[in-house]
Amino acid sequence: MNAVTFARGAIVAAFFGAFALAGGTNAWSQTRSCLERVRSASQAADFSAAAARQSPAAVSVMVTGPGNDRAAASDLRPAMPWGQGVGRGFASGFVIGSDGYVLTSAHVVSGAQAIHVTTADQRRFDAEVVGIDRPTDVALLRVAATGLPVVVLGRSGELCPGEWVAAMGAPFGFERSVTAGIVSANPRYLPGGSGVPLIQTDVALNPGNSGGPLFDERGEVVGMNSMIYSPDGGYFGVSFSLPIDTAMHIADELRTSGRVTRGHIGARTQPLTAELAPAFGLDAALGALVVRVDANSPADEAGLRSGDVVLAVGTAAVMSYAEIQNRVAAARKGSQITLKVWRHKAPLTMLVGVAENPPDTVPRPAARAVAGETRFGLELVERKGVLGISLPAPGLYVESVSGSAQLAGLRFGDVLIAVNDVEVARLADFDSAIRSVRETDTVALLVMRGSVRNYVPILPRNSQRAPGTRHAGDAATLTP
Repeated sequence: MNAVTFARGAIVAAFFGAFALAGGTNAWSQTRSCLERVRSASQAADFSAAAARQSPAAVSVMVTGPGNDRAAASDLRPAMPWGQGVGRGFASGFVIGSDGYVLTSAHVVSGAQAIHVTTADQRRFDAEVVGIDRPTDVALLRVAATGLPVVVLGRSGELCPGEWVAAMGAPFGFERSVTAGIVSANPRYLPGGSGVPLIQTDVALNPGNSGGPLFDERGEVVGMNSMIYSPDGGYFGVSFSLPIDTAMHIADELRTSGRVTRGHIGARTQPLTAELAPAFGLDAALGALVVRVDANSPADEAGLRSGDVVLAVGTAAVMSYAEIQNRVAAARKGSQITLKVWRHKAPLTMLVGVAENPPDTVPRPAARAVAGETRFGLELVERKGVLGISLPAPGLYVESVSGSAQLAGLRFGDVLIAVNDVEVARLADFDSAIRSVRETDTVALLVMRGSVRNYVPILPRNSQRAPGTRHAGDAATLTP
């Protein structure tokens, strides 16, 4: 789905308590480690072996249902000769647990009526949502399978600018597509983002790539593909992936408790850059610059205000922006933390209470197609031509769709040619062909859209269950 989450406006400060991008504090140490990494790496990237290593654990994710506005705006397939209809979309994912755990993007599954995962060996499973975390755009799914191949994980923190990486996914539904490029920056903090560190690359990502793996030359997964930055929704060479270290941390919390909890103090901040530091009487680009304090928040009650620079949390020395964000996020609700603050070119210390950001809950799925629907939810009309002139051509046309037919991707104007291997040209033919169809049967409809013909499966209606959810604290049991 939003293989690709599109650019969101101007700079907006991040909440304290979100995961954050490392600031300029570690630039020199990162440069030295990158030099050492480059010396030991090969000079030419050959992703053939790397792609073969990860391909068995890469999956395609298909969702049916309206989804959320982000998904609908970006990841539902566009109008193609045989594109998917309204209410159906494609995305990507990868297996992180041989017992059926799959990672994908949270926006992919939000609002979905049903989620299906197709593995590399073309097995298709109904997927259940274990939990989601919108700030990092992570969703953990589970399918009823064991012995699945899992991805080989790397360390995203070691990625260096200029290093070759490749993405695997299903852009526009084309499964197991591989695109390659280089790391542009790591980490990167998006203006207007939620404080999440990202890996910026120039790897081509398109609708359908969301949730797929980003891997390095060693064939190790270092990120989960998430979004592009674009003025019009098309690929412009600026793509972003969530570091795998962050993604796995979130997945572990979702698997354990079904939710992710974060502390916050009610202050919105931005990294203090080298350009801004002199204006506040500081020489180094360190700390978090407060841009707003929420009324009646712990930060407000403690006296923190806009223009303060938080230099450190606790007794530690001056910290990077990322370290400050992570310290606040890790603090427990009801506890107190000590902030070292720079105000009016002088230091001060203040004690601030910690509140808790409300965790994401799995959205309730929309209503599903009900058993016993007439003609799979199709409203059909016979066209016989006008005075022998085929405008439109004679045939059985789709007038409107709902239920199973809509979820299968049919839409107004499609022409039905056959039911399974039985040709149909009239309503009577269609009704005769489906008369013996049971609720447990899969039906293949041969449909013509424009000049393209394609068989479309209508899935068994009694198997179209809504994605199950798991309650917080229930680490093993999935409810249907």
